Amino acid sequence: MKFIFQTMPAFGHLNPMLGVAGELVNRGHQVLIYNTEKFRDKIENVGAEFREVPLQDSSLDISNLRVLHNALTIAEFSIRATEVLVDHLVAEIVREKPDALLHDSLSLWGKIAGLKTHTPTVALVPSMAINSRVILSQTPLLLDDYANALAHPVAFSGIVFKFFTTYVKRGLLPPSFFDIFSNSEKLNIVFTSRQFQPLEHTFDEKHQFAGPIIYDRNEQQSKLTTKKNQPIIYVALGTVYNDNIHVYKSILAVLKKIGFESYVSIGSYISIDELGDLPSHIHIAPYFPQLEILAKASVFISHCGMNSVNESLYFGVPLLMLPIIQEQKMNAQRVEELGAGIYYKKQVIDDPQFAESIHSLLNDSKYAKAAQSVGKQLLESGGAKRAVERILEFVAEGEGFEPTGPESHGFQDRCN
Repeated sequence: MKFIFQTMPAFGHLNPMLGVAGELVNRGHQVLIYNTEKFRDKIENVGAEFREVPLQDSSLDISNLRVLHNALTIAEFSIRATEVLVDHLVAEIVREKPDALLHDSLSLWGKIAGLKTHTPTVALVPSMAINSRVILSQTPLLLDDYANALAHPVAFSGIVFKFFTTYVKRGLLPPSFFDIFSNSEKLNIVFTSRQFQPLEHTFDEKHQFAGPIIYDRNEQQSKLTTKKNQPIIYVALGTVYNDNIHVYKSILAVLKKIGFESYVSIGSYISIDELGDLPSHIHIAPYFPQLEILAKASVFISHCGMNSVNESLYFGVPLLMLPIIQEQKMNAQRVEELGAGIYYKKQVIDDPQFAESIHSLLNDSKYAKAAQSVGKQLLESGGAKRAVERILEFVAEGEGFEPTGPESHGFQDRCN
């Protein structure tokens, strides 16, 4: 069978999807992945075929995804990207005639392309699953989004109008506006466990919780400097919101005093030279192979993106969490509820308290035990193998597309 993947141009979204793509390739299927040139090597490393998307709008480039810091900017990005990308994706589907389309759940253009071409379509959910009850339960963490919408009523109403228009002008019946944040399908593969998912009982069989997608990323093995019976501390604040040099300097000041071997990934926005002189037990690099580090780490200081949370807990490593955007705050709250980490809520890092949090994670066994327990549930969710099994069942059973609304009449069949 042939599968088309449409993914966001961001590591946190692409990495787990590549594990699913690789599993399909290993089972003998053809996989085409549409993304930007930046990710060609990663895509080809799993045996998939790279196809470049036409990003004439420079604001859709990976370097600009840093502006997606609230619900309004995410919705606006999704609508703008749809206008640029959907016709190209529709044309590719008509030309390639895939058996199924798999798209990022933040991809409005993926959902619309599936509807327009009558293609069985699966949403891949890189974060926890979202519905109205989950949103309501997370209200305290989303107050900034609500306030932003109220403060900019014209912008908010304009985005709502554009969202509905995106469907209507293509002859489609629009769903509720809420769908722009989930773009749900008849099958949604969620990359976490039912245990981690808040209000998991509110999701039916359309949502399959496959857990984290852990696979060999062909990354260079790190040479970890370790001392006998001494812990390793790992620090990574993501690949998008990791440009705050003051946060890094504050963390490093604490790590200097603690004295344990520490590996700090600083990304591409900060120069190592800006961080000053550092002792030999602190190792700095733009990037460390995360899975290899976590397999040996004792504590992970993280921004709490879903991939980082999943991978840390998969290896039974408790987290000290410094979330930035709302999704990360929801993840941090859930980890803390499960006892597998400490959510550091202060805006400014306080040396003594931050050090105390690290020592608590290292010395109080309840955190490691909780992390290991959650990790066991994540492992048992099945990963890429379970995700692919369900996708293949979905396609074989013909569950993918039942035409509804205006679009069901008169559209040229994708196989003509």
